[in-house]
Amino acid sequence: MLTACIVYVQGSAGNLLARCLTLDTNTVGYVNADTTQKRFALYNNWDSTNWTKSEVDIEIDFVTGAGEFYHHEDSQQKLIYRCHPLQYFSGCDTLWNGDVKWKDIVKINLETDDIETITKLASKKRTDLNHSSQIAKELEAFNTIRSTQSIDFKTILNQNQFLEQIEKLASILDVEYYPKYVKQIYDLWHKETMLLL
Repeated sequence: MLTACIVYVQGSAGNLLARCLTLDTNTVGYVNADTTQKRFALYNNWDSTNWTKSEVDIEIDFVTGAGEFYHHEDSQQKLIYRCHPLQYFSGCDTLWNGDVKWKDIVKINLETDDIETITKLASKKRTDLNHSSQIAKELEAFNTIRSTQSIDFKTILNQNQFLEQIEKLASILDVEYYPKYVKQIYDLWHKETMLLL
């Protein structure tokens, strides 16, 4: 079922949110793992020296071509997807079918002074992509998307606030919250991210 779409501008931690909210095996995993422990082991791979490697193999099946998207619309398994604003308008807004809508749209909100930080992070994390020229376009699209839930980027940079917000989001989205695993995923993400600033 289309539970939530996390819409975020590059560099603002959308992958972190997606991983923390899909540890529950009642959600569609970004990895082929049938237990929470296996998902955690594969999700907790952040590496500031090769960020691309820590992201490219972690993806929902239909994006990699290993499956089709349509069965997620009516499945009992919860789909918590994440995408950039222009991707959202290119089909993710309804997962390519006008009849089935996301239950929630979760946005990672940015303040003006966050833009420089996320641009720097995006360009250093994914050196295989040219985010700096894309971010202005993404921000324009981002500002037109209405959310049902949100989290501030600055909140994500603070461990206690982040953990509180993830627990709250997990409750709203009706997915199991795993505080021990979420904290470890966050700790490694934060450590490796700060090395890039």
